[in-house]
Amino acid sequence: MALVLEITTSTTTPLTPEQVISAAADFSDAREKLWPNSKNKYLRVHDRGAHFAEVTEGLRMIGVFWERSRYDWSEPGTIRQTIIDSNVISTRSTWELAATPQGQGSEVVMRLSREFRPSIKGRVGWVLNHLAGARMWGSYVRRALAEAEKRLG
Repeated sequence: MALVLEITTSTTTPLTPEQVISAAADFSDAREKLWPNSKNKYLRVHDRGAHFAEVTEGLRMIGVFWERSRYDWSEPGTIRQTIIDSNVISTRSTWELAATPQGQGSEVVMRLSREFRPSIKGRVGWVLNHLAGARMWGSYVRRALAEAEKRLG
């Protein structure tokens, strides 16, 4: 049985779509403040270009949960993460943030597709994500955008 999670959540922000994508593509030491599930201790940028980055990110929960991903923001208003390797989720897992202009800011939609590995860490990740689900991921995106708003405001 595959341990799969599909979540879509949306919110609005006074940030422009370009600012939203820029915050999501920030792989500097500021990333941990914006995206708390990416701890600087585990953040490694392996390759980076004008519209992509290949990075390893992680955090300590029950041991270290890590994932190596390719982020692509070549499509205006969208950043997409594709998992290359992980000790928790499979390579079929993705995360996407899309921002479209709305009034003086943006509507932001996050789509998450996670297939968890049949390991202890994979099962723990699946349980935590299923218990908290859309509420947790929605809060996560709203907090990241609020932090980006503070930095740019």
